[in-house]
Amino acid sequence: MHVLPLLVFTTFAGLAAGAYVVDALCGGLRVSGSNSSASDERRRAWLFPLVCLVLLGVGLCGTLAHLGQPLRFANGMANPGSMIAQEAYWSIAFGIVIVVDVAFAKAKGASPRPVRWIGAIAAVGLMIVTGLAYYHSLGLLAWSGAATVPLFVLGDLALGAGLCALIDRGALADGKLACANIAAEIAFAVVLVAFGLHLARIGADMTALLVAAGIVGPLAASVAAGATHAGKLSSQAGAAAVLVLATVGVVLARYAFFAAGMM
Repeated sequence: MHVLPLLVFTTFAGLAAGAYVVDALCGGLRVSGSNSSASDERRRAWLFPLVCLVLLGVGLCGTLAHLGQPLRFANGMANPGSMIAQEAYWSIAFGIVIVVDVAFAKAKGASPRPVRWIGAIAAVGLMIVTGLAYYHSLGLLAWSGAATVPLFVLGDLALGAGLCALIDRGALADGKLACANIAAEIAFAVVLVAFGLHLARIGADMTALLVAAGIVGPLAASVAAGATHAGKLSSQAGAAAVLVLATVGVVLARYAFFAAGMM
């Protein structure tokens, strides 16, 4: 039960943050197919930031559940140097940008690209601060290794790439987003190995969970992305498979991370 709120925050907020970064790097979600109408384009324009806003909100609920009492949140916010406050500040900044994005997209049918870029910058800050919050946990050897921050950042990018693929279900046919998914998963696999080696060095054993995370996430999600791009899977099934597999892989890895720190 101690792990669950942490999983909720890092997974749901990470989905939103990673998606904004991937969207910025890949040049924006496109409308799939030549038969897309103007109404489809307008709907897709505001759907992406709205989904990210909901995910961020759910993630922040996990933070409140972890703190347990509103006064603890207030005390954390009153200390700007604390990592809880830093997470809150970056989350608020990211949330404000998403609200602006939703408003532009809903009112004008499209959001200016600079808004997405600013959102991506805030998302990167949130991802890094989240990793640093655990890296700076004194006395927890499992969390203080060099792989901690990349574990969160690359996991969020893998999640975000899957979410982008699901929202624009035909985008995996485009080599750019398919490559983004595969590249994020490969990088995540590398950091899983690094984290596993760190745990082995300090005498912690999470090998089974990390191997399962690597198989379900990086391996299976990459295969699904490649198969969809090659036309072996339908766009809808492939996009859903990529997101589900990536999410399960990241959740398993983060459960192993949190469990190792609480042993």
